[in-house]
Amino acid sequence: MATTTTSIAAGALDKVIADSVIAFNEVDVMFPIVSQKQCPPGALTAQWSDYTKVDSSKVEEVTEGSNASAVTSIASASRSYTVIEHVIQADLTDLSVMGNADDLAGNTGDILGNAVAAKLDKDCVGLFGSFVQTESAAGTALNLGHIFGGLRQLRAAGAPAPYNLVMSDQGIWGSKGLRSLLVQGGNTGTNPVPHSLLGSEGQEMLSRGFVDRMGNIDIYFSNEIDDDVATLGDSASGMFSKGAIGLAIGPDGLWRIEPQRDASARITEYVATGFWKAGEVKDTFGVYILHDVS
Repeated sequence: MATTTTSIAAGALDKVIADSVIAFNEVDVMFPIVSQKQCPPGALTAQWSDYTKVDSSKVEEVTEGSNASAVTSIASASRSYTVIEHVIQADLTDLSVMGNADDLAGNTGDILGNAVAAKLDKDCVGLFGSFVQTESAAGTALNLGHIFGGLRQLRAAGAPAPYNLVMSDQGIWGSKGLRSLLVQGGNTGTNPVPHSLLGSEGQEMLSRGFVDRMGNIDIYFSNEIDDDVATLGDSASGMFSKGAIGLAIGPDGLWRIEPQRDASARITEYVATGFWKAGEVKDTFGVYILHDVS
């Protein structure tokens, strides 16, 4: 019987890692659209400054050669988040690998990478409900006024673009979701009726099944958004500027996957660990959109 050498095991690990990285990148939504800070070596805490907006009334008209009558203070609050570990483990027995026609080890990389990415998204979208600024409410169906109301609030707060709207499957494709606002009517009963489309966005939704951008708002989909908040059938969508949410990342990177061999049990353990902590940085840069999808 051939012996599995270290070089063979390393090659298998490379495949597991590669597959897990691909899965993470395909599943993760929130990582690129929040404010990220990697902790320096020897530290596990990252810090952000929440600056208070300075009103335009503080800007004075003065005559040539004269000083301003008042000095404006630049106020800020510190937001600090300490990295914690997020761990998932899968144990593969030798016989399960030998007897599986699929690439079980590689598939394990896919599954673990997917799970870690989903957890990162869940941590971030779970912060939407803490935004003080809101649009819509429990039991209220989504309408375009809620979306543009969120845009209005972000602009009033001085939040820098781009603005991101993250919604669930029900929030986008459900009967009370975004699709129903962009594509209406069409081919009901015995008398075919053409669809009513809301501009190019409606056409994009009808032809592609998704719309990426609307009114200077980038639209994203996440399975990790709660579609049954307080068991009332409401979806916890959120609109925000990048600075609303901070993500502290471990000094050695966001996550890793590594094997551990238990030869006496004929098992290879694959352990995926994420190193992060998500938290709210600037409340006024986010808007909570709670809407009925039941």
